[in-house]
Amino acid sequence: MKPEEVKAAEAKAAVAAVFDRSAGTYEQTGPRFFAPMGRALAGRAGIAPGDRVLDVGCGRGHVLRPAAEAAGPGGTVIGTDLAPGMVAGAAEAVADLPWASTRLGDAAAPDFPDASFDVVLAGLVIFFLPSPEDALAEYRRVLRPGGRLAFSTFGRQDPVFEAAVKAIAAFAPPGGGERPVDRFRDPASIRELLAGWDVQEITDVTVETRFTGTGQWWDWLWSHGMRALLEQLPEERLPEARAAAFEAVAPALTSEGGLVIHTDLRITTATP
Repeated sequence: MKPEEVKAAEAKAAVAAVFDRSAGTYEQTGPRFFAPMGRALAGRAGIAPGDRVLDVGCGRGHVLRPAAEAAGPGGTVIGTDLAPGMVAGAAEAVADLPWASTRLGDAAAPDFPDASFDVVLAGLVIFFLPSPEDALAEYRRVLRPGGRLAFSTFGRQDPVFEAAVKAIAAFAPPGGGERPVDRFRDPASIRELLAGWDVQEITDVTVETRFTGTGQWWDWLWSHGMRALLEQLPEERLPEARAAAFEAVAPALTSEGGLVIHTDLRITTATP
């Protein structure tokens, strides 16, 4: 295996491990953050009754569930994830929908025959992949003629939340705190990534999330991908990082002590 391949494999394993450690609390701590984003993505994917749908990097099913509801009993919906805990959580989310199933699988390399699906979905996952270009080639391969790709990334983030993330990252070791999501902030970069695809739509949907206070918000940070940054911090610096983060989000506190953040979800749909 070439050095770059080893590095990519290690990075992929690290991401899977972070989400496996988060699986027990993912979307279970505080308000629902990913659920409305999953509904928004599935709703714009053009899923028709009877469609065969693949949801890569399915997490605990925030996209999988609404996708399965849209495809209906005549469809087939499969969710894959590298984190066993996430696969188990997603299976629970669709347990009452027998046409939906989950399995361990790599979002970068779906293990399915050519032309297997009408729709491929990727909710907030593509920026974690070592080579999004290679993953897109795989999605093209497994799509049937006339099939559709729909994926979500983050658009403009709440400036208060961004300030909090920067405050936390300042306590990370040198080289830590890198943000792969930043590559997808610009719609032009997304269109460049999709060279050779027919881009149907790139649109932003703003999602409001309300926390009871900074304590709930801090616990929530540990329940998803932000955990990767937090785990880089030396344990003895965590109280300082927490205090700095609380100071950064103070402008977003309500008069009752709650915390409100707004997230722009960017949804891209395309056909091969």
